[in-house]
Amino acid sequence: MSATIKPLVGKAGLTLLQIALAFVILLPFFWMVSVSLKPPTEPFAIPARLWPQNPTLDNYVTAFRPEFRTYFVNSLIVSLSTVAITVGLALPAAYSFTRAQTRLVFAIMGLVVAAQMFPASAIIIPIYKMMKGAGLLNTYVSLVIAYVTITLPVAIWMLRGFLARLPIELDEAAAIDGAGPLRTFIAIIVPLCRPGIVATAVFVLIVTWQEFLFALSFTSTRDMRTLPVGMNDFIGQYGIRYGELMASSVLISLPVVAVFFLLQRQFVAGVTAGAVKG
Repeated sequence: MSATIKPLVGKAGLTLLQIALAFVILLPFFWMVSVSLKPPTEPFAIPARLWPQNPTLDNYVTAFRPEFRTYFVNSLIVSLSTVAITVGLALPAAYSFTRAQTRLVFAIMGLVVAAQMFPASAIIIPIYKMMKGAGLLNTYVSLVIAYVTITLPVAIWMLRGFLARLPIELDEAAAIDGAGPLRTFIAIIVPLCRPGIVATAVFVLIVTWQEFLFALSFTSTRDMRTLPVGMNDFIGQYGIRYGELMASSVLISLPVVAVFFLLQRQFVAGVTAGAVKG
Protein backbone atom coordinates (compact mmCIF):
# COMPACT_ATOMS: atom_id res chain seq x y z
CA MET A 1 0.00 0.00 0.00
CA SER A 2 1.44 3.36 -1.09
CA ALA A 3 2.23 6.17 1.32
CA THR A 4 -0.53 8.36 -0.16
CA ILE A 5 -3.30 5.73 0.00
CA LYS A 6 -2.57 4.50 3.53
CA PRO A 7 -3.58 7.74 5.31
CA LEU A 8 -6.79 7.89 3.24
CA VAL A 9 -7.71 4.33 4.21
CA GLY A 10 -7.03 5.08 7.86
CA LYS A 11 -9.12 8.24 7.71
CA ALA A 12 -11.99 6.40 5.99
CA GLY A 13 -11.88 3.63 8.59
CA LEU A 14 -11.95 6.17 11.42
CA THR A 15 -14.90 7.95 9.79
CA LEU A 16 -16.84 4.68 9.46
CA LEU A 17 -16.10 3.86 13.09
CA GLN A 18 -17.37 7.28 14.17
CA ILE A 19 -20.55 6.84 12.10
CA ALA A 20 -21.16 3.40 13.63
CA LEU A 21 -20.59 4.74 17.14
CA ALA A 22 -22.92 7.68 16.51
CA PHE A 23 -25.58 5.30 15.21
CA VAL A 24 -25.37 3.12 18.33
CA ILE A 25 -25.56 6.16 20.62
CA LEU A 26 -28.35 7.96 18.75
CA LEU A 27 -30.55 4.94 18.00
CA PRO A 28 -32.33 4.97 21.41
CA PHE A 29 -33.05 8.70 21.02
CA PHE A 30 -34.36 8.18 17.49
CA TRP A 31 -36.59 5.37 18.77
CA MET A 32 -37.85 7.63 21.56
CA VAL A 33 -38.85 10.29 19.01
CA SER A 34 -40.38 7.64 16.77
CA VAL A 35 -42.59 6.19 19.51
CA SER A 36 -43.63 9.69 20.58
CA LEU A 37 -45.07 10.25 17.08
CA LYS A 38 -46.93 6.94 16.88
CA PRO A 39 -50.66 6.40 17.59
CA PRO A 40 -51.46 4.23 20.65
CA THR A 41 -51.60 0.97 18.65
CA GLU A 42 -48.44 1.34 16.55
CA PRO A 43 -45.74 0.81 19.24
CA PHE A 44 -46.95 -2.81 19.53
CA ALA A 45 -47.44 -3.42 15.79
CA ILE A 46 -45.88 -6.53 14.26
CA PRO A 47 -43.61 -6.18 12.39
CA ALA A 48 -42.20 -3.22 14.29
CA ARG A 49 -41.53 -0.06 12.32
CA LEU A 50 -38.63 2.25 13.07
CA TRP A 51 -40.60 5.23 11.76
CA PRO A 52 -44.36 5.63 12.41
CA GLN A 53 -46.69 4.78 9.54
CA ASN A 54 -49.19 7.45 10.60
CA PRO A 55 -47.27 10.18 12.49
CA THR A 56 -49.28 12.23 14.96
CA LEU A 57 -48.64 15.00 17.50
CA ASP A 58 -51.47 13.89 19.80
CA ASN A 59 -49.00 12.46 22.31
CA TYR A 60 -47.27 15.84 22.63
CA VAL A 61 -50.61 17.62 23.06
CA THR A 62 -51.53 15.21 25.85
CA ALA A 63 -48.09 15.34 27.47
CA PHE A 64 -47.98 19.15 27.50
CA ARG A 65 -50.77 19.43 30.04
CA PRO A 66 -50.96 21.94 32.95
CA GLU A 67 -49.28 19.47 35.32
CA PHE A 68 -46.32 19.18 32.95
CA ARG A 69 -45.87 22.94 33.00
CA THR A 70 -45.87 22.88 36.81
CA TYR A 71 -43.25 20.12 36.81
CA PHE A 72 -41.18 22.12 34.31
CA VAL A 73 -41.20 25.25 36.49
CA ASN A 74 -40.23 23.18 39.54
CA SER A 75 -37.32 21.57 37.70
CA LEU A 76 -36.21 24.94 36.36
CA ILE A 77 -36.22 26.59 39.79
CA VAL A 78 -34.40 23.71 41.50
CA SER A 79 -31.84 23.20 38.72
CA LEU A 80 -30.91 26.87 38.25
CA SER A 81 -30.70 27.40 42.02
CA THR A 82 -28.43 24.37 42.36
CA VAL A 83 -26.21 25.53 39.51
CA ALA A 84 -25.84 29.01 41.00
CA ILE A 85 -25.08 27.79 44.52
CA THR A 86 -22.80 24.91 43.48
CA VAL A 87 -20.68 26.97 41.09
CA GLY A 88 -20.65 29.89 43.54
CA LEU A 89 -19.25 27.66 46.30
CA ALA A 90 -17.04 25.45 44.13
CA LEU A 91 -15.16 28.27 42.40
CA PRO A 92 -13.56 29.90 45.48
CA ALA A 93 -12.99 26.48 47.03
CA ALA A 94 -11.18 25.22 43.94
CA TYR A 95 -9.17 28.44 43.76
CA SER A 96 -8.02 28.06 47.36
CA PHE A 97 -7.04 24.44 46.72
CA THR A 98 -4.80 25.48 43.82
CA ARG A 99 -3.12 28.40 45.61
CA ALA A 100 -2.79 27.27 49.24
CA GLN A 101 -0.38 24.32 49.19
CA THR A 102 -0.53 23.06 52.78
CA ARG A 103 -1.07 19.68 54.37
CA LEU A 104 -4.47 20.75 55.66
CA VAL A 105 -5.56 21.78 52.16
CA PHE A 106 -4.37 18.44 50.75
CA ALA A 107 -6.28 16.61 53.49
CA ILE A 108 -9.46 18.55 52.72
CA MET A 109 -9.02 17.88 49.00
CA GLY A 110 -8.71 14.19 49.83
CA LEU A 111 -12.05 14.37 51.64
CA VAL A 112 -13.59 16.05 48.59
CA VAL A 113 -12.36 13.21 46.39
CA ALA A 114 -13.63 10.64 48.89
CA ALA A 115 -17.06 12.29 48.88
CA GLN A 116 -17.37 11.52 45.17
CA MET A 117 -17.07 7.79 45.88
CA PHE A 118 -20.35 7.56 47.78
CA PRO A 119 -23.43 6.85 45.66
CA ALA A 120 -26.45 9.08 46.11
CA SER A 121 -28.45 6.18 47.53
CA ALA A 122 -25.98 5.91 50.43
CA ILE A 123 -26.59 9.46 51.66
CA ILE A 124 -30.27 9.90 50.89
CA ILE A 125 -31.49 8.54 54.27
CA PRO A 126 -29.31 10.85 56.44
CA ILE A 127 -30.24 13.86 54.31
CA TYR A 128 -33.91 12.86 54.45
CA LYS A 129 -33.81 12.72 58.26
CA MET A 130 -32.11 16.11 58.40
CA MET A 131 -34.70 17.67 56.08
CA LYS A 132 -37.54 16.08 58.05
CA GLY A 133 -36.15 17.32 61.35
CA ALA A 134 -35.84 20.83 59.91
CA GLY A 135 -39.36 20.72 58.47
CA LEU A 136 -38.08 21.25 54.92
CA LEU A 137 -39.56 18.22 53.18
CA ASN A 138 -41.69 18.94 50.11
CA THR A 139 -39.93 22.27 49.51
CA TYR A 140 -37.49 23.62 46.96
CA VAL A 141 -34.92 24.13 49.72
CA SER A 142 -34.69 20.42 50.54
CA LEU A 143 -34.07 19.49 46.90
CA VAL A 144 -31.50 22.24 46.37
CA ILE A 145 -29.57 21.24 49.51
CA ALA A 146 -29.59 17.59 48.43
CA TYR A 147 -28.45 18.41 44.91
CA VAL A 148 -25.70 20.73 46.11
CA THR A 149 -24.49 17.92 48.37
CA ILE A 150 -24.06 15.48 45.49
CA THR A 151 -22.74 17.95 42.88
CA LEU A 152 -20.42 20.18 44.91
CA PRO A 153 -17.50 17.69 45.29
CA VAL A 154 -17.44 16.97 41.54
CA ALA A 155 -17.75 20.67 40.73
CA ILE A 156 -14.77 21.51 42.97
CA TRP A 157 -12.69 18.79 41.34
CA MET A 158 -13.59 19.97 37.81
CA LEU A 159 -12.82 23.61 38.54
CA ARG A 160 -9.61 22.76 40.36
CA GLY A 161 -8.33 20.99 37.25
CA PHE A 162 -8.95 24.13 35.21
CA LEU A 163 -7.64 26.65 37.75
CA ALA A 164 -4.45 24.64 38.19
CA ARG A 165 -3.50 25.69 34.64
CA LEU A 166 -3.53 29.38 35.54
CA PRO A 167 -0.01 30.44 36.59
CA ILE A 168 0.43 31.83 40.08
CA GLU A 169 2.37 34.70 38.50
CA LEU A 170 -1.02 36.26 37.68
CA ASP A 171 -1.74 36.59 41.40
CA GLU A 172 1.73 37.95 42.08
CA ALA A 173 1.45 40.55 39.31
CA ALA A 174 -1.94 41.67 40.63
CA ALA A 175 -0.54 41.92 44.14
CA ILE A 176 2.30 44.12 42.88
CA ASP A 177 -0.29 46.42 41.27
CA GLY A 178 -2.04 46.73 44.62
CA ALA A 179 -4.94 44.31 44.11
CA GLY A 180 -6.02 42.27 47.11
CA PRO A 181 -6.85 38.55 46.97
CA LEU A 182 -10.59 39.15 46.55
CA ARG A 183 -10.14 41.67 43.74
CA THR A 184 -7.61 39.41 42.03
CA PHE A 185 -10.03 36.53 42.19
CA ILE A 186 -13.02 38.50 40.86
CA ALA A 187 -11.28 40.69 38.27
CA ILE A 188 -8.64 38.31 36.90
CA ILE A 189 -9.20 34.67 37.82
CA VAL A 190 -12.96 34.41 37.23
CA PRO A 191 -12.90 35.86 33.67
CA LEU A 192 -9.99 33.61 32.70
CA CYS A 193 -11.72 30.43 33.89
CA ARG A 194 -15.03 31.13 32.14
CA PRO A 195 -14.85 27.91 30.02
CA GLY A 196 -14.35 25.87 33.18
CA ILE A 197 -17.29 27.61 34.85
CA VAL A 198 -19.52 26.90 31.85
CA ALA A 199 -18.46 23.24 31.73
CA THR A 200 -19.16 22.81 35.44
CA ALA A 201 -22.49 24.61 35.21
CA VAL A 202 -23.63 22.44 32.29
CA PHE A 203 -22.60 19.30 34.18
CA VAL A 204 -24.52 20.35 37.31
CA LEU A 205 -27.54 21.31 35.21
CA ILE A 206 -27.64 17.90 33.50
CA VAL A 207 -27.29 16.04 36.80
CA THR A 208 -30.03 17.98 38.58
CA TRP A 209 -32.39 18.17 35.60
CA GLN A 210 -32.59 14.39 35.29
CA GLU A 211 -32.30 13.44 38.99
CA PHE A 212 -35.12 11.16 40.15
CA LEU A 213 -34.36 9.51 43.50
CA PHE A 214 -34.11 12.62 45.71
CA ALA A 215 -37.00 14.33 43.93
CA LEU A 216 -39.21 11.28 44.50
CA SER A 217 -38.24 10.93 48.16
CA PHE A 218 -38.35 14.59 49.19
CA THR A 219 -41.62 15.63 47.50
CA SER A 220 -45.04 14.35 48.46
CA THR A 221 -47.51 16.57 46.60
CA ARG A 222 -48.17 16.87 42.89
CA ASP A 223 -47.48 20.61 42.78
CA MET A 224 -43.88 20.07 44.02
CA ARG A 225 -42.89 17.28 41.63
CA THR A 226 -40.08 17.75 39.14
CA LEU A 227 -40.14 16.50 35.55
CA PRO A 228 -38.51 13.06 36.10
CA VAL A 229 -40.98 12.27 38.88
CA GLY A 230 -43.90 13.70 36.92
CA MET A 231 -43.26 11.21 34.12
CA ASN A 232 -44.61 8.52 36.45
CA ASP A 233 -48.08 9.86 35.65
CA PHE A 234 -47.93 7.88 32.40
CA ILE A 235 -47.04 4.62 34.19
CA GLY A 236 -50.21 3.13 35.63
CA GLN A 237 -51.09 -0.02 37.49
CA TYR A 238 -52.53 -1.74 34.43
CA GLY A 239 -50.40 -0.32 31.64
CA ILE A 240 -47.93 2.22 30.35
CA ARG A 241 -48.87 4.97 27.91
CA TYR A 242 -45.70 4.69 25.86
CA GLY A 243 -46.51 7.40 23.32
CA GLU A 244 -47.18 10.05 25.95
CA LEU A 245 -44.25 8.85 28.04
CA MET A 246 -41.85 9.18 25.11
CA ALA A 247 -43.34 12.55 24.13
CA SER A 248 -42.71 13.87 27.65
CA SER A 249 -39.18 12.43 27.51
CA VAL A 250 -38.50 14.37 24.31
CA LEU A 251 -39.86 17.57 25.86
CA ILE A 252 -37.71 17.06 28.95
CA SER A 253 -34.58 16.45 26.85
CA LEU A 254 -34.95 19.50 24.60
CA PRO A 255 -33.88 22.21 27.13
CA VAL A 256 -30.70 20.36 28.11
CA VAL A 257 -29.84 19.58 24.48
CA ALA A 258 -30.40 23.23 23.54
CA VAL A 259 -28.18 24.47 26.38
CA PHE A 260 -25.44 22.01 25.43
CA PHE A 261 -25.42 23.03 21.76
CA LEU A 262 -25.41 26.72 22.66
CA LEU A 263 -22.47 26.29 25.05
CA GLN A 264 -20.70 23.31 23.51
CA ARG A 265 -17.51 25.22 22.65
CA GLN A 266 -17.06 26.48 26.20
CA PHE A 267 -18.05 23.08 27.59
CA VAL A 268 -15.48 21.19 25.51
CA ALA A 269 -12.81 23.81 26.23
CA GLY A 270 -13.47 23.62 29.96
CA VAL A 271 -13.51 19.83 30.13
CA THR A 272 -10.37 19.55 27.98
CA ALA A 273 -8.52 22.15 30.00
CA GLY A 274 -9.43 20.44 33.25
CA ALA A 275 -8.12 17.14 31.94
CA VAL A 276 -4.65 18.46 31.10
CA LYS A 277 -3.39 19.14 34.60
CA GLY A 278 -4.53 18.73 38.16
